[in-house]
Amino acid sequence: MKTKGTNFRLRTLVYLLFCGLILFWSFQVFGEEWTKEQKEIWKVVVADYELFKQGDLEGLKAVRHDDVVICWGNKAAPFDKELALSNYEGWFNWDKPINWELKPLAIKVVGNIAVVFYAFKYSGGLASDVGLGRATETWIKQDNKWQLIGGFAASCDQLPPCRTYFLK
Repeated sequence: MKTKGTNFRLRTLVYLLFCGLILFWSFQVFGEEWTKEQKEIWKVVVADYELFKQGDLEGLKAVRHDDVVICWGNKAAPFDKELALSNYEGWFNWDKPINWELKPLAIKVVGNIAVVFYAFKYSGGLASDVGLGRATETWIKQDNKWQLIGGFAASCDQLPPCRTYFLK
């Protein structure tokens, strides 16, 4: 008789946990369902990180707008497409990224412009190349293709110093 009661409680507990997981997985950023456009641009951002994992410079070049401006928190100034690709190539030669974990924080799409805020966690082949960060990217859709037009990323562990911008 005890076994029957224990089985019932166990099945009920498993059922409740399963329902809870389904309920919480269904919530999106800010607890609301994403629009078709938000889902589309998030797939583009995730695909961009796959290009980094593959070390695909040509793929990265294709999704960067010719007038892109990118700033990394550990660099003194923003850079253009050519310098960005040079930085990527140097990074890949030094230590290609292996793992990325991305978490969207907010996505706003207005017409053919998308602004994406997200957190990331990464690791490279070297034990020292690990960390957490935050990024903001601006994407523009031209000829039915999303291209990165602007971006800023910074490590949560080593925030960039701002006061150097105001020193003379």
